[in-house]
Amino acid sequence: MLYHLLACLVILFPLTSGYGPRPQSRCQQATISVHITAHPRVVSLAPPKNQSELTGLVTNFTSMHSNLTTDIVHGTRTLTATYDIWTLLCLPSTPNPDIVEFAIHGISLDHTYWNFGGEGSQYNYVDAATKAGHAIFIFDRLGAGESSKPDGIQDLQEETEVEVVAELIRYIRSGKTGHQFQQIIGIGHSYGRQVDLCFSLEITDAFLQSLLLTGIAARYGNLLNATILTGFTPYTTPLPTAFASFGLTIAAQENPQRFGNLSNAYLTITNEQFAFYYFPHFDPDVFRRASQNKDTAALGQIVALSAAVATNYTNPVLVVTGDRDFIYCGGDCYQPFAGFGDLVESSYVLFPSIYLFSWYIPTNMGHIINFHYGAPEVFKVIQLWISLLNPKVSGDG
Repeated sequence: MLYHLLACLVILFPLTSGYGPRPQSRCQQATISVHITAHPRVVSLAPPKNQSELTGLVTNFTSMHSNLTTDIVHGTRTLTATYDIWTLLCLPSTPNPDIVEFAIHGISLDHTYWNFGGEGSQYNYVDAATKAGHAIFIFDRLGAGESSKPDGIQDLQEETEVEVVAELIRYIRSGKTGHQFQQIIGIGHSYGRQVDLCFSLEITDAFLQSLLLTGIAARYGNLLNATILTGFTPYTTPLPTAFASFGLTIAAQENPQRFGNLSNAYLTITNEQFAFYYFPHFDPDVFRRASQNKDTAALGQIVALSAAVATNYTNPVLVVTGDRDFIYCGGDCYQPFAGFGDLVESSYVLFPSIYLFSWYIPTNMGHIINFHYGAPEVFKVIQLWISLLNPKVSGDG
């Protein structure tokens, strides 16, 4: 079932309904040791020696008809490792919540994407979730924030991250957090939303982004009770231009105080506004603070991507992408694509077995949804969608 939230949900339920005084959330921090066996790609690439070499690599990778990935990626290997993952579980004021939201941030971000500005901030998604009576689990992805920093080419790849995320979901489902939840709702932004997507609609190419929650759905079926993807469409045409616009810089050289102990395989973005924000629909102070807190991306995450449709996943999916998203829409998400009315709706092809697909295109919003003026309304729509789900959707433990 296709379900357009903007046309249906918002008419039936006003955005302001159900939101009373802000409750106080309770949060517990933990560093979880995650043991995984993964099969990352074998990459014939060394960390760049200097910025000039990195820029040349980016130019090669984003050039028309580039075959860089074919030249340097060769098969897979078995990786067995244990990583420390920094986590934060926040609980609502209501006792024994049934739902926990499992939130994954994107590349160049850390967990603060979800609780930006602290309690009471209009950009704080954690507040929105706990206000709705849900628990929410946020964390620093592998290679980001306070979590482990493995080899940035051979180990820190989508294959490895999918296994880490799967183990964290199982950890929550097992009750090891000290709480037993009936439903785990995955929500991810950009790279954090999928890993392992691809399909035969003449849009597969070496630059196809594979992002994390779809990888979970493709590999493990209904490990999640529902999936929310933000900042995404399957349209790949704008990606090389967007990627080239990032101004990727060796993180240790750009900010030695924060990243000086990392190898040159860890990179940071220096041109945040171009592809991530839609001027003038964001607060300059929010932009400044978010830029100061930016994290890293790794070469392995960029060059070693694979793909698969989530054929074994049957639970509901919601896709939320700003109308001016430059990375996944080229600045216009209302373009028809692959037989669908717009680019966001076309994400349906990645989930051929689901019974409920919903999509929402907020206006005047670029890629980094949580940092635009319209973020509070987006948060309300997401919480409304969750509230309307069948509570008996399956989840595999």
